Amino acid sequence: MNILLVEDDRRIAGLLERGLKGDGHSVEISYNGSEGADMLLERPYDVALLDLLLPGMTGLSVLEKVRSRRCMTPILMLTAVDSVPKVVEAFDLGADDYLVKPFLLEILLARVKAVTRRSKNAGPSLLRAGGLTLDCSQRVATRDGQCIALTRKQSALLEVLMCRRGLVTSREELIEAGWGVTEAVKANTLDVYIHSLRSKLKDYSGSQPLIRTVHGTGYILASE
Repeated sequence: MNILLVEDDRRIAGLLERGLKGDGHSVEISYNGSEGADMLLERPYDVALLDLLLPGMTGLSVLEKVRSRRCMTPILMLTAVDSVPKVVEAFDLGADDYLVKPFLLEILLARVKAVTRRSKNAGPSLLRAGGLTLDCSQRVATRDGQCIALTRKQSALLEVLMCRRGLVTSREELIEAGWGVTEAVKANTLDVYIHSLRSKLKDYSGSQPLIRTVHGTGYILASE
């Protein structure tokens, strides 16, 4: 795959470049957020690895800029701080996944493959569950007349929940749908994604949330 790495720490960038190339990938590097955003908008990549703290433009600003211009390259965020608000903000701006430093190279490679696999696998184009509609190809949900843009992983998780509306979907099933590999996913990662999805699907009529937690088991998309 052709990968863009946007990382200002040259030592880390060098290590990641060697690891990615050792796995057979082509790698281009930018050490600056502004330059990285321009490269994403000007050239085709299979996936981008984007650090959160960058000179010139932060990783969140890069996300906001490229997604606003319809750049759909899968983006995996790299962050030194496991901060739930920052991670949720990254998802809302269009990130597809994230890894907290330090991480094992094997986990990074697994996440890269999972993110790109999800982007290439086409599911049903349109799903409906009660008053909720999901356009899988465009990654847009509609509820109460409101159009809601989703990230790739949010769309993948919602797709599974909608296909199993009224039934409990286990954490393992959701992780498999979103990541493809359960051993590379931290225990709270799924919860963070579900939190961000709930936030986007907030009910405009004031009833209970659509996605409900079944403690110790998983999640369920309630019938409206």
